[in-house]
Amino acid sequence: MQKLIDAVVDKICFYLGKRNMSQYALAQKSGLPLSTVKSIMQRRTKDINLQTLFQICVGLGISVSEFLDDKIFDPQNLYLE
Repeated sequence: MQKLIDAVVDKICFYLGKRNMSQYALAQKSGLPLSTVKSIMQRRTKDINLQTLFQICVGLGISVSEFLDDKIFDPQNLYLE
């Protein structure tokens, strides 16, 4: 089991690698400040709101449903605080 933020970061890392994209490029394409992207990736941000997740998905070129369509987001696989 993993924390929700760890699952989100793992999924972002997957797509960044798949697209050969940097955190800077994600920030540019998503419209989020680079500091926000870095804070999420360094797990300093414990909760990500839906607006931020939506912007990340726009930056990655995917839908929110595509992002969340993974077994790692099944409740039995997550430690929810």
